[in-house]
Amino acid sequence: MALKEDVDTEKHRAMIKCPYCYEILPSEENLRCPHCLQFIIDTVIRTDFPSLDKKHCLFCGKKILLEAKICRHCKRWLDEIEQAAKDIDPEDLV
Repeated sequence: MALKEDVDTEKHRAMIKCPYCYEILPSEENLRCPHCLQFIIDTVIRTDFPSLDKKHCLFCGKKILLEAKICRHCKRWLDEIEQAAKDIDPEDLV
C-alpha cells in the first residue's frame, strides 16, 4: 500500500516552470531553462496544473504559452513590445 501512496504523491507534486517561457523545468536546480535557454535569475513558478492557452509569437508566429515573456522558438523577448502596444492611444494614430 505504501507504493501506491508514493505514486499518488509523485503525480500531484507541483510543477516547476521557467519564469520567462513558462515551460516546465525538469528540476528546480536548473540554472538555465532548456526551452528558452535563459539563465534563471528570477524565482521559478510553482503550479499544480500545466498551461494550456497559447498565443502566437509576434516575431516568428509559432505558438507559445499565453503567459510567456520570451519565445521558446526564436528566443525574442515579448513583454516589452506587448506593453508598448497596450500603451498606444488609438487617437494618436489618427
